[in-house]
Amino acid sequence: MDKIKPLMEAHEFHDKLLEGRLTRRQAHKVMASAGIGTAAMASMAGAAHADGSNVMMLTWGGYDDAAFAGEYAAEYGTPPSYSLFADQAEALAKIRAGFDADVAFPCISKIQTWNDAGVIAPMDLSMLSHWDELLPTLTALPTANAPDGSPLFAPVDWGQTSVLFRADLAPEYVDNQTWGILWDEKFSGRLGAIEAVEDHYNIAAIYMGIDFLDMNEEEIQLVGDKLREQIPLLRMVTGDTTSLTQALFSGELIATSAWNGMMLTASEEMEKEGTQGKYVWMKPREGALTWVCGLTISPSTKERGTWEQAHALVNAYLAADSQNYELTNWGYGVANANAYEGVSEDYLTSIGLGLPVEKFLADGAFSAHQQHYGEIVNLYDEILAGM
Repeated sequence: MDKIKPLMEAHEFHDKLLEGRLTRRQAHKVMASAGIGTAAMASMAGAAHADGSNVMMLTWGGYDDAAFAGEYAAEYGTPPSYSLFADQAEALAKIRAGFDADVAFPCISKIQTWNDAGVIAPMDLSMLSHWDELLPTLTALPTANAPDGSPLFAPVDWGQTSVLFRADLAPEYVDNQTWGILWDEKFSGRLGAIEAVEDHYNIAAIYMGIDFLDMNEEEIQLVGDKLREQIPLLRMVTGDTTSLTQALFSGELIATSAWNGMMLTASEEMEKEGTQGKYVWMKPREGALTWVCGLTISPSTKERGTWEQAHALVNAYLAADSQNYELTNWGYGVANANAYEGVSEDYLTSIGLGLPVEKFLADGAFSAHQQHYGEIVNLYDEILAGM
């Protein structure tokens, strides 16, 4: 299995960030493409409630960009404080250990776990003026709402895992779009996969027509066997999406599982080279895999006196201007329907998305809470260890 090669050494990244030579957006891109954790950046964030008045968000790197909290800063005269995390398990452990996060940024696949841990409070919709602007598909996801219908989770952004492939090297798949390309033996040694259980393992389940959210023991093993079939065909299994993309450009790879940002890079490459159609973002007939991430509010905000501020911060991230900024600058899908106004279909296609957005979302399979998740993780690790 290939080792991840960072885009820059950790000390270089840290120095550039501190010296102002990397913007938050640039830092986000470095970390997202290289798989670098963001926990090391937590020292850059302000201290929560240092003066008893500010609100603290626990979030992914990059989401402390001032463009997201504009409405909040305008209302309270100061931006929120931030602490950054590298993954959701780390974030939950930090909260359980007593960290006072008023607002957090998990993904829908972990909401049930977080709710069971007692770290989420149902939101008050009367304080969220942008709620009715959100795509109904995203506000009605399983586990997103309390039994009384109050939201536990405010969706902010989403994206897909699909296949990015070379149309010139695999023309037979241009009109036959299927996950099966990643199991095609004639491409042995020229296929890639993103190393992430919620992508790699679940893709195999989707390809087999198995509901990855609720598998029995036999199905878990069948999907594992399908992955074992694929492993000898793969040249690269890595979380470094930059390496996967560059390998596709060089022809080292013919096809790989991919995230939307990889398609944006490929679209820029085609525009620069004048090779439109060389790289194709698949719409697999079995369905793509869709992730959704968003915001939660801590029950302890009522005790700390930050309940209203927490809602104001969530509302700011849901605003159309904030959402349009993420859509057009980061290349992620967003939850506010109004954020798509004025955005061309060509641009959405260039990042692997499409219009109408609700129909596009309906064609994918949402990554959500998985039964037997621990068992699946152990099996996946065992399979990769055998490479």
